[in-house]
Amino acid sequence: MAPTKPNSELTVRDQLKKFILKGALGFQTVIVHYLGTQLGIFEYLYEKGKALSVSGEVNSITFTLDDLAQKLQLNHRYLDAWLHMALICGVFEIDESCDKCLKTAPHVYDILVNRESMFYMGGTLNLFYIGLKMQERMEGGFKTGELVSFIEGYQEFPEDNRLGQSGTASTVPQIEGLFSKHFKDHKRVLRKGGLLLEAGCGYGYNLEFWARKYKKAEIVGIDIDPLGIAYTKELVVKNNWNNRVEVLHIPIDEYVALNKNKFDVAMLNQVLHEMDPDENYRRGVFEDLYTTLKEGGLLIVVEHMIPSLFTPADRFMFFEVWHKYIEVGLKSKFYDEKEFQEFIATTSFKKAEFIRERGDYFWALRK
Repeated sequence: MAPTKPNSELTVRDQLKKFILKGALGFQTVIVHYLGTQLGIFEYLYEKGKALSVSGEVNSITFTLDDLAQKLQLNHRYLDAWLHMALICGVFEIDESCDKCLKTAPHVYDILVNRESMFYMGGTLNLFYIGLKMQERMEGGFKTGELVSFIEGYQEFPEDNRLGQSGTASTVPQIEGLFSKHFKDHKRVLRKGGLLLEAGCGYGYNLEFWARKYKKAEIVGIDIDPLGIAYTKELVVKNNWNNRVEVLHIPIDEYVALNKNKFDVAMLNQVLHEMDPDENYRRGVFEDLYTTLKEGGLLIVVEHMIPSLFTPADRFMFFEVWHKYIEVGLKSKFYDEKEFQEFIATTSFKKAEFIRERGDYFWALRK
């Protein structure tokens, strides 16, 4: 974590600046971005950038209020207010090269528009907005302690679930980068046409990245959420991947029982904490994954490791603790590093290697 001033050195001005000024700008940026996403504004800018990228590198997108109003059928008055707020938040700036033009502020194209950029964080901002919406649902739980299963939550709030999964996809390029660096043999196998299984593929955001990265790999995605599977199947059709990507609505135990495929790489991407908390159930899932891997195959487990409340933080832990916080009303169960290793020791994998660089990490389990 970055060093901070001792509490005795903090002034009222310091605290006001943090909680009021920076807090207000950050809060409003989240709201502005979410609304822009829902209205299709950021999608419009993304498509415009993609078209321009054919002729060279794109760093910024220029547009007008009339462009957005006409293309997206949006009201001028509302759009004017939204753009003005986005301007104040630093999302856009005035483009003086043309009359009444705006453009994305420096680096904003990569951070909030270009979903293919390694710096893209638009999904993360949408996650923050979903967290805001969840506060009212959480309030009752403080009195009742009520918990619902993830599948119940997904079915009740499907769009929030989809946006939430798009947010977790912001770390996918970094995770793949760690995989490429530390597991070169498995990387070569996938590049030549190896088999990859994603258990709990959801809405396909992670699967899509790996399918684009490894163009010869054969990929199977499975999940028990019918809405997520339907969305991912549309993604497969849209990209003409039917010949090498299969998406199935099926639990892992049934898939292993019915299919004899053996995979070079399998992955769980932010799925483990959503499973039935019963240790025997979870152990059964890992045994199924062990069975479905080839000898020497690799299981990648991307999962937030969250220490207990009174464990001193040894690094920046905002995203991990925030994940625990927004899913407190769901039947989630997270591990810390020691607990996860103890759990894996009870499975056929026996041990797990923790791969971490800065804030990005995953567990690597070999068969």
